[in-house]
Amino acid sequence: MKKLVRDLARRVGAFSTALCCAVCMSGCTGLSAGKLLDEAAEQLHNVSSSANYVEVAIQLEDVLELREVNLEMTIENTTEPPAGHAGGRASVNIRDAEVEADLEIYQVVEDGEYVTYSSIDGNWEKEVSETAAENHLGLDGNIFAREGEAMESFHLSKEPVTVEGKECYQMYGEVTGEELMGLLGKDMINAFGLVDLPSEEAVRELNIPVIFDLYRDEMLPARIHVNMSEVLNELYDSFGETTKVNLYSIELVFTDYDKVEPIEVPEEVKNAAA
Repeated sequence: MKKLVRDLARRVGAFSTALCCAVCMSGCTGLSAGKLLDEAAEQLHNVSSSANYVEVAIQLEDVLELREVNLEMTIENTTEPPAGHAGGRASVNIRDAEVEADLEIYQVVEDGEYVTYSSIDGNWEKEVSETAAENHLGLDGNIFAREGEAMESFHLSKEPVTVEGKECYQMYGEVTGEELMGLLGKDMINAFGLVDLPSEEAVRELNIPVIFDLYRDEMLPARIHVNMSEVLNELYDSFGETTKVNLYSIELVFTDYDKVEPIEVPEEVKNAAA
């Protein structure tokens, strides 16, 4: 159980930051052909930092087991230099046995390498990667260039919505599981290893409902919501499994832009992870 939470701590910051670009770009495509898309892309390039919080809620029920996974984290990212800091709490409940942990993550570039410092209840570990392909530090401006066509069929809601007290455009539609993995990262879709889905290839073929909210005045992302409950229920059924997906939800809300101070890893964290 503790290993599952540790794996979550290692990865959640990296893949949550990847959401920022996906939301910003995708929200614009449902409005008009090109104008708002270009404006949002330009706004994204001008963003130096962002602050947001993410909530992941999962409940899987089987004949002899009920598993609940809940995660709440606040996340800050900067683009120059690319860096991230996240902190929050995760809980995993299986058969009325619950494990809770405080999580904290730093992501930075050190000597040309992408480094993640992660802790569970203050126990720090260090992980190094030579590439940012799976880390998505900061705002990855290439995400929409790779996956933007996925949102071309999205629809604009007739009425605006409110996020963080601000009026927002809301777009809704479906993307394939493969497209969603490209936008959010494969580990995010798989709940960071906390859930064992029947087949990765089958998940790639799913059509998954997604809602994007875009701040109307700023033309920047406000919120993204993914609900995979129904499509995963159908997937488990197709494999003849008895698992019932009561809830499988990911929500990210963006609260501030260009207000994050430079992110640096404290020396005591580096020493503890050595």
